[in-house]
Amino acid sequence: MTMSESSRTRGMLGEIRAEQILVEKGYRILARNYVSPGSEIDLIAEQENVIVFIEVKMRTGRASSGREAVTPAKQKRICKGALYYLMRNGLMNRQARFDVIEIQGERAAHIENAFGYQGPAF
Repeated sequence: MTMSESSRTRGMLGEIRAEQILVEKGYRILARNYVSPGSEIDLIAEQENVIVFIEVKMRTGRASSGREAVTPAKQKRICKGALYYLMRNGLMNRQARFDVIEIQGERAAHIENAFGYQGPAF
């Protein structure tokens, strides 16, 4: 297995674990690995009446935190993908939130409202 394949497999396992965490908390999963022009969102879920866009970060060793790994450029791409998803699904009137789930070994942290896009209009 190449390094790229290993990373992809680890990422998929992290996303499965993140999905389990969300379902246990009562979230309803709407999409997995949602791809839009210029963006990919790991998980999209609904909690009560809020659409939640989730970035999953697998951490190994002493790497930076999951929240830190979601750079401003990555946040902008996720926000653009979120807007695309909301428009395509007639959900522009719904509240949205951006979460990060960080998984490191057996430990998992769900960071709600991890970021909000602060840049120029889409």
